[in-house]
This record gives sequence, C-alpha cells and structure tokens, in this order.
Amino acid sequence: MKSFCTTAASFFLCFATIGCRLNPNVEIVGSYFPGWLLSLCVAVGLTGVAHGVLRRYKILHTVGHPALIYPCMVVLFTCLLWLFFFA
Repeated sequence: MKSFCTTAASFFLCFATIGCRLNPNVEIVGSYFPGWLLSLCVAVGLTGVAHGVLRRYKILHTVGHPALIYPCMVVLFTCLLWLFFFA
C-alpha cells in the first residue's frame, strides 16, 4: 500500500507541474503583460466590430438585451483568443 501511495503521489506531482512549462507573459517594449490582458483588449475591439456588423445588417434588436449580450461577447472573445494564442 505504501508503494502505491508513493507512486500515486509522484504521478500527481508530475502532472501538477505540466502547466509550468509555458510563460503566460508577453513582452511589449520591455514590459511584461499577462496574456489574458492582451486578449481582453483585443476582445473589446472585436465586440465593437460585432456591434457594427449587427447594426449594419439590422439584426441588432433581435440579439437580446445589450447589457447581457456585450459582456458575454467580450468573455467569449477573450477566452477564444487566449486559448488560440496562449494555451
């Protein structure tokens, strides 16, 4: 039983440190910024573009309440960008 516990603990420690191999910071002009912050800034811009597309095709009134839809779009774009570029 003791060897099983030590083997399980060593596997757990190996799998727990897998996420430490990639640095989530991005260097911009000598300063380091977290990847999620850059994804958030781009996501706010993409949400503005999506608003323009919805307004251009006159389907803005069918998507729902803006106070709910736009923050959800920002979160969606942020997560997708982060997963695409930093994961």
